[in-house]
Amino acid sequence: MNFSLLMILLTPFFGGLLAYAASALHKSVRNIFFLIFMLIPFVELPVYLNKTVDNFYYLTILGQNLSLGINPLSSMMLLLFTLIFFLSSIFMMFEFNDRGEEGDLAVLELSFLEGAVFGVLLARDILTFFIFFELMAVLVFFLVGKGYKEAHTAQMKYITWALIGANSMLAAIVLLLFKAGNIGYTEIAGYLSTAPTSIVIVTFILFAIGFLIEASIMPFHVWTPITYAEAPDSVSVVLASVVKKVGLYLFALFAFSLFGLNLFSKLLPQVLNNSLVMYILQWIGALTIIIGTFIAIVQEDAKKILAWSSVAQSGYILLGLSLGTPLGVAGGLLHIINHSIFKGLLFFVVGGVIYRTGTKNLPELGGLIKKMPVSFISMLLGIIAVAGIPPLNGFNSKYLIYEALIQKKEPILLTIALLGGTGSFMYVYRLIHSIFLGQLHEEHESVKEVPLLMQIPMIVLSLLALLFGVLPGIPMYFVSKAEAFLGFDPIKYNLTGFPEQPGLHAVNVSVISITFVAGLVVAGLLFYLLPRARKVHQLDNYYAGEVLTKDDKYNYSFGFYSFFDDIIAPFNKWSVESVYESFVGFIKTAGDYLRRVYTGNLETYVSFGVILLVIFSLIYILGGILW
Repeated sequence: MNFSLLMILLTPFFGGLLAYAASALHKSVRNIFFLIFMLIPFVELPVYLNKTVDNFYYLTILGQNLSLGINPLSSMMLLLFTLIFFLSSIFMMFEFNDRGEEGDLAVLELSFLEGAVFGVLLARDILTFFIFFELMAVLVFFLVGKGYKEAHTAQMKYITWALIGANSMLAAIVLLLFKAGNIGYTEIAGYLSTAPTSIVIVTFILFAIGFLIEASIMPFHVWTPITYAEAPDSVSVVLASVVKKVGLYLFALFAFSLFGLNLFSKLLPQVLNNSLVMYILQWIGALTIIIGTFIAIVQEDAKKILAWSSVAQSGYILLGLSLGTPLGVAGGLLHIINHSIFKGLLFFVVGGVIYRTGTKNLPELGGLIKKMPVSFISMLLGIIAVAGIPPLNGFNSKYLIYEALIQKKEPILLTIALLGGTGSFMYVYRLIHSIFLGQLHEEHESVKEVPLLMQIPMIVLSLLALLFGVLPGIPMYFVSKAEAFLGFDPIKYNLTGFPEQPGLHAVNVSVISITFVAGLVVAGLLFYLLPRARKVHQLDNYYAGEVLTKDDKYNYSFGFYSFFDDIIAPFNKWSVESVYESFVGFIKTAGDYLRRVYTGNLETYVSFGVILLVIFSLIYILGGILW
């Protein structure tokens, strides 16, 4: 048993319990324990980076070994998620500062959620990962319930889809347990290599449903927009940057390590040099990109824009991974890291704006650039990264995915991916315009920047987005190790970019970055050297010949892309959401009628019993006559 690795798993659980107990002394004592124990795994992990340690702990139950281990893929995820959890815990302290017992429970639940995520990443068998995966779902359910006014609805929607995923995975686990007689990853992989085609296909689909629900891939994304929007802001960061990525991590692990591309190629027909299942997943990823992007464009809620954006960005990751080439897998894994960073950054900024203004409704915001300059710069960097523009980190991973699509000769999928990039520029521009540019609302005259501690998560992630953008060799070091673990030949890279190699044109991001900086310097010189405009108050102005008053709006933020509403409106009635809502309405109506059976009146129950008896008797008699 490796005690040090076991402590990485147990530290969040111990820390959460100690922090919760310390809340009885004082809130500041609770917060100190909370932060220290959220930080400890970050200090412990570097020793095990890129190492493989199998079965460092196991527990035998009913003849089956529940085992834990670490590998380059899981250690990369552990390091990334530990950072996100630590930054989220800083934000949570402020968010729940005045919420008493509810704040104490939130601290406990977030700590346990970190432990559950660690458990999934360290699991080396299908039962251990399932236990921690379900613990993760329960904790998310409790945390989401502490959010905004529609949090209860979001909870119900999340747990409904989580249960669908859980039952799907459980069916696959039971099937494999009976057929393979073992639950270890290695043993399962050995069994699948010789298993009948039907078993391979059925179990892969059942597992994939569970993973893709957590990753909010269409059509399993229905829970995502409302859950991300209504969850507490610190929890939204974890949902987008950690929980979603757990689903994608499991997809990569199972698709390439347990099942394997060779197995799919051997058992399934080929479509354009892809196995059928991977080709279908490529299209699911592409549709997730384009639909998620279009819907994000027309949102009025800042967190819903980020939620739909998050759905679309998952599509990029799935598209890259399902290409099944070294280039595509490298792009998908790198985008997991990059998306966790820039989406976490944007949720922190929006959370800070809500913390100061009390609203996430875009038409109620505007003109905060001078009031919240750190938040503005953070959002500016974040949206450049989302749009995939250098020198921020989103460019590098999207570049690899685009090049992988060219290498695979997939012009339609490439066009969809590029359209998604253009669309993402539209919704991120709307986000920064509506919050920070334009007219400052009178009620926000006294708004100021968030406290220094709340700025730390934004500053750290901003710097990482910039650093990983200019020097992609840093995250690629971890990606290449993870890629090798999954059985692919790692692509070549250097600190500042990617050299020329088969399927990939050389790119030096540092040169691109220097060009951008030079352009900014020239623009700055022109701005300061040319005659200066006279600064006036926003109401010391006129618009269309009329003198402005505080009630006049000279910039618009409501219905910013209203023409897109007209484009997508005909498709709304056929959306997965509308089907889901219709089904929920049917269940509610049926439940309402069924509820009337429970009257508490004995005569009523006897009457229903007689009616059922008559019905079953008639069926029995008619069945005997007919058959």
